[in-house]
This record gives sequence, structure tokens and C-alpha cells, in this order.
Amino acid sequence: MKRHTHKAIFGPTFNFCRICRRGAQLPTQVMWLFLAVALLLICGKSLASTALPTQPAPVESTTRRTAPTPGVDPNTLKQFVHDHWQQRFAQHAQRVNWHDYHWQIEVIIPEAVSKLPPCRQPYQVEDSSVKFPVGRLSLRLRCPDSPGWMITTRSQISVLMPVVVARVAVAQEHYLQASDLAVTQILLTPQMDDVLISPEQAIGRRPQRSLRAGQPVRNRMLEAALLVRKGDKVRLTLAEGEMAISMQGTALQDGQKGETISIKNEKSGKVISASVSGPGQLLILNETPMENPQN
Repeated sequence: MKRHTHKAIFGPTFNFCRICRRGAQLPTQVMWLFLAVALLLICGKSLASTALPTQPAPVESTTRRTAPTPGVDPNTLKQFVHDHWQQRFAQHAQRVNWHDYHWQIEVIIPEAVSKLPPCRQPYQVEDSSVKFPVGRLSLRLRCPDSPGWMITTRSQISVLMPVVVARVAVAQEHYLQASDLAVTQILLTPQMDDVLISPEQAIGRRPQRSLRAGQPVRNRMLEAALLVRKGDKVRLTLAEGEMAISMQGTALQDGQKGETISIKNEKSGKVISASVSGPGQLLILNETPMENPQN
């Protein structure tokens, strides 16, 4: 094996030298070319016989990854805010007898909430300044743990419902009639906490300012309903102890509930003062004639 390897490596060199001894008449450039080829063959054999080192297998890391501590679940927090505002609006709707409304909310939670530690106690809510939960609202939540945390959430609440609107333009102090009003679906604004839902709530009342066509009619825009109108035949009641005397009269003024107006007693012809207690009903305050009754 050694002899064979020796010949394989140095054979070309000996042959080349033999050619030189023979005195071959070759140009100097050709001689150098042969020498370079011989050297390449020698180096190639040496490199081929050397085994390449094998690449070491990657060492598997023995470092154990610790699971991150679970923080506040954003979805759970969003649901809490959603339920809070929905309950608040439902309470208002029940108080004013609203029906057939469509309620929708978009809740925005701070991104850093997932890094907060879970709250072991119920959230404390701070929204005392909000009276009518519609539009853009803020809700501050506090975790009472020790140590605790506090965040502020943002919500956009939209409510679509049928309300009373002016069918046509209405002048100031015009007594509203059924033909002046209509019911249509509108998107509520934060100022519409007292919109009317039935034309009967507005009929017979006067707007304190002119109404434009299509404008939602709110309770604050109208004067209190008239229970007695000038010229109406009314029933007068005079209470004395356990006894009550009733008589007929004619209203000389318009009257709202609790308002004192002038009434003409049909039997005696006297003008007296009476307090409006209901539709066409008045309580006599005194029977002293009024010198200058309002006509």
C-alpha cells in the first residue's frame, strides 16, 4: 500500500524530471506549466486523503421556559363594561317607559391591561357624572386588591328608537295637535334623554320655541300640558271638613296642573280662584269675588 501511494504521488514528478534529463528542447514556459500541474496533483491527493471533520450536532438547550403569569383577560373586561352600560341604559328606559330600542356598544380597553395582575375582588366602577349612557363615554375601573390598579375604558354607545318628531314647522306657543306630529326612528344623542315616544305626550302642549320639521320633540321643549282651557266647563269642588260640595263653573284662563286660575261660578255668577287638580277638575280656594279677573 505504501509503495503504491508513493508512486501515485511522485510518479508525475519523476516523469517530468526524466524528460528534463533527456534534454527535451521545450520552451521554458511549457516546463513551468508541467511543474505546476504536477504540484496540483500532489496537493489534490493529500487533500482527498484527509477526512473532513464532522459538524457537531446542535446541543439542545436545557434552559426551562417559565410560563408567563396570566394577566387580566381583555375579553372578560370588555364584557364587564358592556354589561354595565347596558344595565344603566335599561334602567333609564324602564324609568321613562321606552320600548323597541336597538342598543349597541363598542368598548375600547387599554392595550396594557393584559400585563396587569388579575383582580381577585369585584371591580369598583366610577362613572358618577354620567346620567344618560349614550354617545362617547368613559368608565373608570378600580381593582381594590393590595396592591391594586385602575384603568379608564372608552365606549361608544348608539341607540336607535322611534320617537316623536315635528311633522311640520311649528310656531312658538302653538298648541300641538296630532297633525303636527309624527313618529320616526332616529339615532339618539346624549341630549335626548327626555324625548317623547307617543304623540299623546305632546298633544295640547305648547313649544317654548319654534320647532322645525323633523326635529325630535323633547319634554323640556314643551310647557306642561293644559288640563283646563279658557271657556271649558269645569267641575268645582269645595271641601269643608269631611264634606265636599261640587258645582259647575266656566274657566276664564288656561290652567296646568297645580296652577291657580280664575273660574266663574255658574250658579252665583261670582268669579273665584281655584286650583287645577286634573282634567276639567278644580279645587276652590275661596269664594271671594275677584275685582279684576283675567279674561
